[in-house]
Amino acid sequence: MTEEEVVTRLKQAAEAKRTTEQAAAKQFEDAVVEALRGGMKPAVVAKATDYSYETIRRIARKYDLAPLREPTVTSRKKAQSGGDSPA
Repeated sequence: MTEEEVVTRLKQAAEAKRTTEQAAAKQFEDAVVEALRGGMKPAVVAKATDYSYETIRRIARKYDLAPLREPTVTSRKKAQSGGDSPA
């Protein structure tokens, strides 16, 4: 296999990975929105998904769902140090 063929294959693989990750992120957001619209509390959604409350709040805000409480100083510090995704 030539170097050009390898590079082409790498580019295709990288694009497929990006596409898959974007589709998974959209599917996750849709599930979170559906749960919140169905009346599930954000804290329950966060616990069920192992994502932070802040991540769930951002998704809710993105989709203009009913206002959730603003993050506290403590939760902001946790979000900054812990990140958005599970360990």
